[in-house]
Amino acid sequence: MIKKIVVFFVLTFVFVGAEAQNLEVGAFGGVSYYNGDLNPGMPFNTPEPTFGLIGRYSKGTRWAYRAAFTTGKLSSDGKYARVNTMADASFSSSISDISVLVEFNFFDYFTGSQKDYMTPYIFGGVSYFGTGVDFGQSIGFNRFSIPFGFGFKYSIGKRLGLSAEWNMHKALADNLEQNVIFETGSSDPNTNDWYGYTGIMLTYKFNLEKRQACNSFNNTKFE
Repeated sequence: MIKKIVVFFVLTFVFVGAEAQNLEVGAFGGVSYYNGDLNPGMPFNTPEPTFGLIGRYSKGTRWAYRAAFTTGKLSSDGKYARVNTMADASFSSSISDISVLVEFNFFDYFTGSQKDYMTPYIFGGVSYFGTGVDFGQSIGFNRFSIPFGFGFKYSIGKRLGLSAEWNMHKALADNLEQNVIFETGSSDPNTNDWYGYTGIMLTYKFNLEKRQACNSFNNTKFE
């Protein structure tokens, strides 16, 4: 499965690199949390550490395209559960996902710019994820989710960019609790499962196109 993840990123970079203006690669660190039958409404209840790798492609200053691999844990102490269980309502499991996202910057932004160096942004896309008792099981991807969220980008150098974001996933499944046994035999179908990531990304920018010799609009649109 690790080889599949590597191939996914390589193919993504090759695909966008053919005409790409810039490519940023980097790492994500933060916390993950769960909302569902055992915690339907309380955000950041029993948060767990999470980390990931990202690649972001942009050719303009407003739109960007991102591929990401993220892994961490989901857990709940059952404190806010609105369903009855046969035993202990707490759970903990590993989760990993691969996401493909589209970002929209509210302001013109370009990493390394002295003028357009910060912006809030929103994003959405699709992800493929898996859960399990350990990391090896969680990368057995078998379910989909719809991720979306918002964040803030800031260029901290000629090639370094910093982003802080809130990222929520609507799981197209209702069994993230896995080993919890409900009195009704199944989870509440009226309470969909969600999981979220909140944290910081640090990226390094690569220029994938050479500047033209003349001083044209194409040369200056990212300055």
